Amino acid sequence: MQNPATPSPVAAPSKGKLSAQNPSGHHTGATAPSGTPSKGKSAAAQAAAAGQGSSSHHHSAGGGGADASATTLKRKRGVFQKDLQHMMYGFGDDPNPLPETVALVEDIVVEYVTDLVHKAQNVASKRGKLLTEDFLYLIRKDLRKLHRATELLSMNEELKQARKAFDVDEETLATNAV
Repeated sequence: MQNPATPSPVAAPSKGKLSAQNPSGHHTGATAPSGTPSKGKSAAAQAAAAGQGSSSHHHSAGGGGADASATTLKRKRGVFQKDLQHMMYGFGDDPNPLPETVALVEDIVVEYVTDLVHKAQNVASKRGKLLTEDFLYLIRKDLRKLHRATELLSMNEELKQARKAFDVDEETLATNAV
């Protein structure tokens, strides 16, 4: 047992993960190659340099840091809560799940979609235009997601064609009635 008067040895930062706190108070895990913090770089810049994506919730507090990404738009919470409650119930959860659970699922979903959009923008940056195929390219290895996305896209196309045919029929009826 150590003597309380004797200070305990301070652990030196290990190589690999660093725990840095951003202006919003969240901890970010940034990896520095040398094991020491990179001076003059924000946690997001360190994460980007290490090949890690930064998540949107770390930058959502308009706390006013020196980093320009810290002043991004703050996300409105609870926008998807009703839809998520219904989806959670459809997947076997309680009809009225705890608000904390719904908020957590919403945070996870928004972070996933934001990350996917950022990756799709990176893929599309060479072309300069974001296309549906960029998202399909990113989910190509997850066959369940890929098949579901293509199924939804084909259903959307069928609905467009049906609406178009319905509008044409309505227009011909209106011109014939006059």
